[in-house]
Amino acid sequence: RAAKQPNIIFLLTDDQDVTANSLDYMPHLNKILRAGGTEFPNYFVPTGLCCPSRATIISGQYCHNTKIWDNGDLNNATFLSGGFKKVIATNIEAVTVATELKSAGYETMLCGKYLNGYDDKEASHVPPGWDHWTGMTDTAYYGPHFSVAGKLNKTSKSTYQTDFIRDVALDFLTSKRTRAKPFFMYLSPFAPHAPATPAKRHENLFNNKTAPRYDSFNPDDSIQKQKPSWLGRLPKLTEKQIDGIDNFYRNRLRSLQAVDEMLLNITNTLDSLGISNETYIFYMGDNGQHLGDYRLPGGKRQGYDTDIKVPFLVRGPGVPAGKVIREVVQSVDLFPTWADIAGVNLTASGYEADGKSILPVFASSAATGLNAFRFVGLAEMFGGSSNMGSVYKGMAGFEKNRFWNNTYQVIRVINGSDWAAGADWMYAEWCTGEKEFYNLTVDPREINNVVGGLSASLMGKLSAALHALGTCRGAECQNPDFEKEIDYSLPCHNPPDMGGREEGEEEFGGGFPYSDSDILPANWL
Repeated sequence: RAAKQPNIIFLLTDDQDVTANSLDYMPHLNKILRAGGTEFPNYFVPTGLCCPSRATIISGQYCHNTKIWDNGDLNNATFLSGGFKKVIATNIEAVTVATELKSAGYETMLCGKYLNGYDDKEASHVPPGWDHWTGMTDTAYYGPHFSVAGKLNKTSKSTYQTDFIRDVALDFLTSKRTRAKPFFMYLSPFAPHAPATPAKRHENLFNNKTAPRYDSFNPDDSIQKQKPSWLGRLPKLTEKQIDGIDNFYRNRLRSLQAVDEMLLNITNTLDSLGISNETYIFYMGDNGQHLGDYRLPGGKRQGYDTDIKVPFLVRGPGVPAGKVIREVVQSVDLFPTWADIAGVNLTASGYEADGKSILPVFASSAATGLNAFRFVGLAEMFGGSSNMGSVYKGMAGFEKNRFWNNTYQVIRVINGSDWAAGADWMYAEWCTGEKEFYNLTVDPREINNVVGGLSASLMGKLSAALHALGTCRGAECQNPDFEKEIDYSLPCHNPPDMGGREEGEEEFGGGFPYSDSDILPANWL
């Protein structure tokens, strides 16, 4: 255990993008964290979806190990695919960042969104390890509900959610906490998740802003048809859809202003208490957001940077100010990093985290060049697309407002050695057998799928790296063997109401959770 354990504050936003430049509209964050801390522009969530991403944060494990495949989209009487109920069923809460930091002497506090499916009916449940619990059970921007130490609190319709979370945080810092103990504070507002309702004081800002019109925005057939599966068949967005995207974009920026103000309020309070120099602040989004990219309306769940690249900024003891570190870092690294700060050795305790502490990275003098910490990051998705609305009804693969199949694994390869020297690549394998490769050095918006032009040698390296990470666990993830041959193919995760698993069939590898080609219509593949 560290002689003097620093405090840790984790501020997690919901669906916040990097690629549509949302950070540029947060002036306090730019001063406090960009100028005053370190930014990681190559930070990728392993799953571009809320519940799997949040399960990874608290567990330090990839989605294929937590088995929180989605938000609970396929939950039924015999199978749980994700959401809060699946987290309980798989006992993930037994060992989390909260339990381990509490055991290390930290006072732990959470206020805001916990997991999808944690609603009013579950309010009596307080997860292990949390000393101060204000878990959101209804995410309304005005009049949200919270479980306060296991008792349901329905706030008034005049209560703005982010401001409520701010007030709870400031009350904890100034009054509720035990001054002699270090603290871990987890704050999770819903902003800028749809509907991205802003505080009334911000609702007239950014009236002239529109979603960025990059090459990936509502592209022509020459680009769109390079995409795999159902993506390649999407029609162009209508003017009505584009207007909706622009309005949503403006509200996203507006809703983030209260988050920006909360960050300022917290840092000012840390200064007034004289504890800024002994407190880490970690800022992150749980996943990104596409906004008209690849003919997709607002949403996530895709393997492109729009959805998996998220803000990640850190300030605190030993963290350089105004620095940009281009190492590949993922949210599997958060739990190990926080444990390292607290002086907890997870490996010695027998817990298998898939990530590793990033503290050594801060001491590195190299801001560019070879990525020694990690040069290959994993992203994976199992199931359907985001809810896209009934406008696509009747198209092949569209059921219950989602497109299927949307099961894939992706690697982002950046500045490695040998075969990956100078790389900035995205490589994907879909359960349908389709593949993608984008060279982001010349194609930063991932519009030119050049997988067909790769050499057999490079294809072999990419596939081996993906399979190594896509099947890894614990130490295998921390130090993957990219030379090892793994006999592996990704099974499809099929739509609801299309049949069930055979008795005794494994969830992963023998159907997922259902058999695929014998149940899934051929035109859906």
